[in-house]
Amino acid sequence: MAISQKRQQEIIDLATEGVPPDTPEELWNNVAALEQLIRTADRRRNAWLRATRKPGELQLFAENFTWDNPKPLQLLVANPGCDAGTMLYLFWYGCAEDYYFQFNTLKEIDGGHDREVFRLLRQIERRIVNGDYTSGRLYFDPTPRVSMSDRRDEFARQIPDVLYRPIGRKPKRGG
Repeated sequence: MAISQKRQQEIIDLATEGVPPDTPEELWNNVAALEQLIRTADRRRNAWLRATRKPGELQLFAENFTWDNPKPLQLLVANPGCDAGTMLYLFWYGCAEDYYFQFNTLKEIDGGHDREVFRLLRQIERRIVNGDYTSGRLYFDPTPRVSMSDRRDEFARQIPDVLYRPIGRKPKRGG
């Protein structure tokens, strides 16, 4: 079922971190008010990520979320409605090869952001390898994102073969 334009915008707004897009201009100089708006938006986003079970909506969120704070993406991947195609999309858009090339364990990573991304990539890996997802209908082909497959033997940790394969049904052309 197609997502209405209005609903698409609501989801894109949820995926936009920081000050909510509809914030009145007069609040931009009020730090306390902005911080409260951000906290409220974060709570709303997290509640939505825990509650929605619509794979297409979760995919739209993933496609529009920035990686400044990967914690909401962990909620997305833990969501039972998250499709395997969405997880694979996140895996490759999270620069998986860079992390697997450099690090074998979480202990090797200094920065908090990099630790969160690595944790997310490992969570996705486990779920896909174990077949721990409700559906694999949403199409994603990682081939265009893969750049170092010929150097896999140099990786600190190998990316499982299943993560190099497309998931879901390829959409029909022209329709």
